[in-house]
Amino acid sequence: MSAKRLIKCSLLVLVMGSSVLSAEAATVYKRQGTSLGINGRIQSVFYSNNYNLAGDHDSSIHNSSRFGVRGKVKITKWFSAFAYSQWDMNSTGSTTGSKARDQYVGADFGRYGVLTVGKFKDATYYAESVVDNYEQAGGTVQGHFDHSRRQGQVMYTYDNYGVHGQLGIQTAQDNVPVVRNKFHNLGSKYKDRWDIDSGFSSALGYTFDDILSGPLSVRSGYSYLKGQTGHDITSRAFVNFKHTAVSIAWGNVNSGFYVAALHDYGKVNFKANDWLKIKGFELSLGYAFDNGVSVLSGYESVKFEEDGSVNHRIKRVPLLLNYRLNATFNIWSEAGFNAGSDHKTDFGAKKYSKRIDKSVFSLGARYTF
Repeated sequence: MSAKRLIKCSLLVLVMGSSVLSAEAATVYKRQGTSLGINGRIQSVFYSNNYNLAGDHDSSIHNSSRFGVRGKVKITKWFSAFAYSQWDMNSTGSTTGSKARDQYVGADFGRYGVLTVGKFKDATYYAESVVDNYEQAGGTVQGHFDHSRRQGQVMYTYDNYGVHGQLGIQTAQDNVPVVRNKFHNLGSKYKDRWDIDSGFSSALGYTFDDILSGPLSVRSGYSYLKGQTGHDITSRAFVNFKHTAVSIAWGNVNSGFYVAALHDYGKVNFKANDWLKIKGFELSLGYAFDNGVSVLSGYESVKFEEDGSVNHRIKRVPLLLNYRLNATFNIWSEAGFNAGSDHKTDFGAKKYSKRIDKSVFSLGARYTF
């Protein structure tokens, strides 16, 4: 496989909603047009007390791993079939468990695009991904949406000549993630288990190869979901969900200067004219040095609105310092700071996370294969 072709395949897999790891699968078998690759990671992270991951706001260390397998077979000169599955394996206390992350099959038509069927993020993540570069301290806005890997999707992706386009449909599903409150899973409106009747998602963007010595990318995404009705409801009843994301990015987050901006908007409509709206923006600015050291920071602001009567804001400044020792091992330190958020007591919920208006800190090490 040529370097140009490999880069193209990597970008397509990334924008379809799988992790960066899935685009870097190491080939363990290749013969007569059939290949098999694996990837994964193992990490250990120290979290400060305000993450509240143990006890009553005690600091703690958590371990996790991730494993993926990818197969591909060439059918004709212009058509290949592929499949990919990835699992997260986390350890909490004395218990362990695994959870499917991405699972899909598809057809690669070369320069004519890729068709994917299965479980992955919808097309709006293409716009959100430009600011999704932190470990835990970022994602004040898009963190409410970009976690949603949903099964039952069919997605066509075209990425060529600087043009990126995606169009997908969502089939009926029960008890699947759509939108959450990242800072606390509170009450019926924030419980992230939804019954979907149907939906679609789309994305469109263009990347200019060389603007002041760096690529400039302009991106947009829109998704719409219709809720189940009548006797079809098993967990969550809602009328519809609408999500819009628009972003711009310049540079490469892994080399030299990088700057990006995202505006995100999502609204869930319930019966009886009730609704939940989450909207805001994220800004990122960073620099990656040739010696493997990179620093990234920014400003993030999100506003919650419920039925027009309850309004709250969260404003955060994330900071990430990363050192990549080589291609497979890196260590990082990350912090998040309050930048004028409403205090958690203003939200009227005792169990809201201290990450709203308190500082957080983490230190981690990761091996990637």
